[in-house]
Amino acid sequence: MESKEQIVSVAEQLFLKYGVRSVTMDDIAKQLGISKKTIYQYFADKDEVVGLATLRILEREKQLIEEVQQQSKNAIHELHLTTKYIRQHITDINPSALFDIQKYHHDAWKIYLEFKDSVFIQTTESSIRRGMEEGYFRGDINPKILAKLRIEQIHVAFNEQVFPKNEFDWTEVHLQIFYNFCYGLLTPKGVELFENYAKNLTTHVSQS
Repeated sequence: MESKEQIVSVAEQLFLKYGVRSVTMDDIAKQLGISKKTIYQYFADKDEVVGLATLRILEREKQLIEEVQQQSKNAIHELHLTTKYIRQHITDINPSALFDIQKYHHDAWKIYLEFKDSVFIQTTESSIRRGMEEGYFRGDINPKILAKLRIEQIHVAFNEQVFPKNEFDWTEVHLQIFYNFCYGLLTPKGVELFENYAKNLTTHVSQS
């Protein structure tokens, strides 16, 4: 018999691939090879499943951010580790997932907003301050403003009304926005190191 954790795990995979609204409880049950009745032994409704799946995704994102910060040698290295993550994982996410949660699952959206403020914005601000202290980011920027801007840029990149997936390569959209943001932060010293990392990344990709 499937556990509650297994049900949420499979639901999460389906939500990320197909979006939240289009995935039904029947779809989740079929993927698991169980009856929908079994799922309702663990969950009151789809809202509860979506909420727990959202929490799982966000906790994993938080762990990734912490790992990147721990592994990075400096703020520029941290930027490039983030770029690597974007390249590896961005195509695995359905662009409608976040907007489905916002529109149809208010409890899950509340969880996301709490994470956005307490984790995403704060860690981004911390990274910007690190770069300023290291001399790689400009000293005349406001870290709080730029941190909020960065998170909102990510939202825009996920918005199919702005960047329809049939017109734009999604990875390119995220990377173009990301690089534009980075160059707005960098000092001449930062640009030099940033482009050295970029050159090494390009060389590694072309050789692999």
